[in-house]
Amino acid sequence: MCLFRFLGSDFKLLNLLVNYNKFYSPSLTYPLNFAKIVKYNGLGKRFTSSLSENSDSTSVSDIYFKTPTSERVFSDILTMDSLSPREFRIFLNDVVKLKVDDVLLWSKAATYCIENASKFKFFDALSVLESFTQAKIYDKALFTEFSRYLTIQSPMMEPRHLIQCINVYAFSGTFPQALFLEVFYGIIKQSEKMYAAEFVDMFNCLSKWNIKNKQVLSALCKTLAKNVSILRYAELTQVAACCRNLEIEDETFRFILDSWQKKELAMMTIQEMLDCLKKLKNIEVKLENYEELLFKEFVKQVNELDGDDIAQLADPFDCLEFLKSTGALSKEFLLSLTKWCADAVHNPPTRSQKRPLSHQLVELYNLVQEYGIEEKYIDKAVLKFVTSKGGLRLRNPKPIPTVYKPNRKYVFTDDPENPRPIPEIKYLENDIPQESEKSKHINKIVEELEPYPKFFDKINIKKPSTQSCGKASFRLKPKTYRHKNIPVKQ
Repeated sequence: MCLFRFLGSDFKLLNLLVNYNKFYSPSLTYPLNFAKIVKYNGLGKRFTSSLSENSDSTSVSDIYFKTPTSERVFSDILTMDSLSPREFRIFLNDVVKLKVDDVLLWSKAATYCIENASKFKFFDALSVLESFTQAKIYDKALFTEFSRYLTIQSPMMEPRHLIQCINVYAFSGTFPQALFLEVFYGIIKQSEKMYAAEFVDMFNCLSKWNIKNKQVLSALCKTLAKNVSILRYAELTQVAACCRNLEIEDETFRFILDSWQKKELAMMTIQEMLDCLKKLKNIEVKLENYEELLFKEFVKQVNELDGDDIAQLADPFDCLEFLKSTGALSKEFLLSLTKWCADAVHNPPTRSQKRPLSHQLVELYNLVQEYGIEEKYIDKAVLKFVTSKGGLRLRNPKPIPTVYKPNRKYVFTDDPENPRPIPEIKYLENDIPQESEKSKHINKIVEELEPYPKFFDKINIKKPSTQSCGKASFRLKPKTYRHKNIPVKQ
């Protein structure tokens, strides 16, 4: 139990809240339980809120807080006025997570927001309004006051803030005209700079609240038609479903989506198809036709895999579990998986290698017997797995490295003391070289020539000087020219 100190004016506010017909509990299944007013050590009147009998409901007496600010406010609700807008946003997030359903706390929070609405940044204001919607509390004065300042700050909003603004006010059932004009203008202005995920979130938001503004939808479709290549298959499936729900009758845009769907499907790998199918399984808004085409193509390519092609999958047994859950498991895939296991068990048991585990081999062995497939490959895989202790005995001990010493001669050189005899060259009869008449005549002329002079072998060739830094240096002699009219002295 927790006690709250408040003034006389607050006590009147509490009576108004209790007797106010339109104020309801945040949850119909977890009603508010009020206790009595007691005196506590002369500190004035305090209000106690008791816990609901349901264990899922939490009152302000919970001792688990995210920040010290929340703990301080829970201990004394009057300190809420001293919080900054940022601290107040964090505090309300804690209140929502703890499922606090105390009427006095939420009424005090609404009063604080109305009095300090001008101090809130747009992201803090949207987060506070989202906390009220999550608690299923609607205060018309609060939403109206915040809409005035959100309209002024709307040019600074990003696409995610525009989506959050639409969700918050659409949940309350109010659509302030000035605010939504700025929001729609911001969507049209920022449509050319949106990412694929932002396009998907925007279409989902408009489809959820059935907002069929022609100018907004036309701008989004026109921009997306130019940049349709940014959409992946899962995002394309969601956008196409939202366009169907919004009754967009642009045939050109639909043709572009269908053309890109065919191209994207033809270029996807098996692993990308598997990831996309698992992602689409958890998505509510999707086009069933696109999902069905993807599933058929995935099953077709999986059944065509061979033993070596199974390595394309990041986790082959994850694919096996998916096929089992969808009822598309075939004998061809099981046979290919057994062939892959027979080779993969030879891989070392490291995180960089893909190899089957013991429980996976047992599961695969049971499926092989159930489907009546050849057991040769699975028996080979199990035998190798057992004899190698799960791959721990696969690696041979490292060889001792050879030490090469300086001036060490190679082992393949001939022994100088016992040289190897050089074999004679053997020719065939037709390949024996014969000296021609022309070569004989040339050799005879060479022999008749005079021998080289005696000093020919003793000629010393002058080498260039290498004095400056080891480089060759040459000194050129100056050229002397004589005049044509001056006789040369001898």
